[in-house]
Amino acid sequence: MPISIIPVKPDHIPALGEICHLAFSALQDRHGVERDFDTVEIGQMVISLFATRPDIAGFAAIDTDTGKLLGSNFLAYSDPVAGVGPITIHPDEQSRGIGRLLMLAVMEEAERRGIAHVRLFQETINTCSLSLYTKLGFDWRDAASLIRINPAPKDDPRIRPLTTADLPLVDEISKRHYHSTRIKEVADMLRLGFPGFVLADRHLITGYFFPGLLGHGFAVTDEGLASLVTHSARHAPPQFHKAILPLSENNLHRELMARGCRSIKMFNYMTLGPWQPPAGAWMPCIGM
Repeated sequence: MPISIIPVKPDHIPALGEICHLAFSALQDRHGVERDFDTVEIGQMVISLFATRPDIAGFAAIDTDTGKLLGSNFLAYSDPVAGVGPITIHPDEQSRGIGRLLMLAVMEEAERRGIAHVRLFQETINTCSLSLYTKLGFDWRDAASLIRINPAPKDDPRIRPLTTADLPLVDEISKRHYHSTRIKEVADMLRLGFPGFVLADRHLITGYFFPGLLGHGFAVTDEGLASLVTHSARHAPPQFHKAILPLSENNLHRELMARGCRSIKMFNYMTLGPWQPPAGAWMPCIGM
């Protein structure tokens, strides 16, 4: 069966969303870990979010003879560090080289755009994708745990909702901790209605956090970021009560576990291109 890689189109969303649900559910059910996308509708919502944004390039694998969609992959490039995923292939079509074609498509797109820094998270139970990404040049940088956030018993008076007026200071924090701006990503999350929070110490912002798989955060101290994380769960809907925690952040890990957060499953953080470890307390999103 000949396979072509084509740009994702709006009319692909229903089928690609169903594939997203089926691919992740089949893998996660087989290994007895929590599903990322419980229903077809959630899969379609995620694919729609990625397929309709102007700062994300989407690629679909298609059976050239029949026109049947087989899977998809995405590259988010709003800021200098680009994120890969979600990459999904229909369970009936896996182990046929489709994943490699979809990865090459986003890598070529990054090169075409002059993007030198590319990041992704690899789910540890999927050893096939770990091998593929390594062969394609991605380097392992850290292990990470997907945690379920336990809401703080009361609000922290130092923490308030993040607003567009905070963007300049948030940009300074990102550059200091991540060594790169994430200002467009943060602005887009606010525009799309994602819940974000800032930590202010004597009126100076010392940290910010967006909960959920697509969220991320930085703070000067482990205590500050842990407070942002648990405070967020008091105000964000239940679907946002998750976050990714790098296991190299040992003190932050202990702080969050002491506050009742719990690990759900494991990821590998992998990068392509130059790499400088983030500074201070940090929590990444699923793509960057």
